[in-house]
Amino acid sequence: MSNRIDAPQLSAEAAERLDRLFRLYSSRVLAYAVTRAKRPEDAHDIAGETWAKACRSISSLRADDDHAMPWLASAVRTVAIDFYRPKRTTERPEDWSDAVASFSLPAVPPADESADVLALAELTVPEARVLKLAAQGLSQSAIGARLGRHKGTVSRQLYSGARRLRASLALAG
Repeated sequence: MSNRIDAPQLSAEAAERLDRLFRLYSSRVLAYAVTRAKRPEDAHDIAGETWAKACRSISSLRADDDHAMPWLASAVRTVAIDFYRPKRTTERPEDWSDAVASFSLPAVPPADESADVLALAELTVPEARVLKLAAQGLSQSAIGARLGRHKGTVSRQLYSGARRLRASLALAG
């Protein structure tokens, strides 16, 4: 099994054209890649992928070599978007800033605490987050700061969540 990358076969004319484009625009492509990169160290990778895309598409490039920068800029934008796009669903970003509030309630309650877990299942997601953070000892102001909500919103969610819990536990008990 070969580890080589399948590169397109370029004619001598296409290779010369690509070389000319690289000499004319390499610094501008890299400078533009820096503006499109989320991290400065990614700019070289984005610029390199842009030149690889130019190599694959050199025969279809209709623009005059002296006016090819708009096409190259478009290629940089496309490559930058693809560079940061998650490749698999397992690469999707997750919020791990608050591990307790990030997890959802279990679908099947444990046998010994079924009434308590069923009562928790009655909560809305915002109410559950606020109540979990309050159970950790955070103040309403700290909860609001962590969740990006106003203290009054946190207070209302605590009140409505506690009301739902009391009503649910009263029905269970």
